[in-house]
Amino acid sequence: MTSRPQEVTAIDGRRRTLGGAALAISAAAAAGLAPQPARAATRFDSRARFLLHADFAGPPNADVLVPWDWVWFQRGSDFELVPDGKVIFNTHGLYEFVVSADWQLMTGLDYDLRQIGMRLQRKGQPDEPIDAHERIGFFNTPGSDPPQMSRYQGGIGALDIPLGATVGVEVQVAPAGARLGDMALAGHSKLTLKAMPIEHLRALIVQAKVIGDDTVSVSFFNPSVAEGIRLRAGTLKVIAMTAQLTRGRSGDAWQLVHSASVELQPGDRVYGVLRHKVPGTVLQTSDSTYLQVDRVA
Repeated sequence: MTSRPQEVTAIDGRRRTLGGAALAISAAAAAGLAPQPARAATRFDSRARFLLHADFAGPPNADVLVPWDWVWFQRGSDFELVPDGKVIFNTHGLYEFVVSADWQLMTGLDYDLRQIGMRLQRKGQPDEPIDAHERIGFFNTPGSDPPQMSRYQGGIGALDIPLGATVGVEVQVAPAGARLGDMALAGHSKLTLKAMPIEHLRALIVQAKVIGDDTVSVSFFNPSVAEGIRLRAGTLKVIAMTAQLTRGRSGDAWQLVHSASVELQPGDRVYGVLRHKVPGTVLQTSDSTYLQVDRVA
């Protein structure tokens, strides 16, 4: 059989073959391997971040404008911060926004429902009412308001409780926090049908009271069993709960909202707004409290 002549293509002045078959790289393919020019940026280099110089606490139960007053950085002149804390736009385009809130830990206040967001005030719209301005991003964070818990758990010996008598024991609960006027509950591992008759279980009255700082008195009272009630040795469990009107437990809180793209015209304004329920709630100044603006098209 006559062999097929090898076909070769010179690349960089050298001959290259692959298994006797031709490996041809066309000029067009070779051109495709050449470095490509850099693509133009798809986002505008026009952005800024605005912060607060001082902590801010607005009145409760109202949408309150966040008074941004510090230009952390800014590139471009498509928009600017004005003295009332709003951002006014000079150039038509698509923009995106990020608002971030760093709420201060304050015992008794952080059970609040907090709301942070942004509104759009079109050119020609009056400043009030705020509700007439379009919402372009909002986030609600409920706080928490459970009572603070302090506990005790430990062994206790057998107790004999005569008719009409009360037998008690005092225990220290932890962590510290239980105070006079707070509530307490107690249980015992031998309050079961396997440990005493049903009549004794029904009759026995168990009470717990906070009688001092982190101190709970637990009493067992026999009001009706003539032969007396015997409570076998077991485990005593006690819980004390704060009974303050309000006590938040959520600590510091952070929120961040990113808007969708919004088309804006010259003269439009965007601003941050917050809402909460409790007087004294504080939006604290930090690098986590800001309004950022980016032009994207």
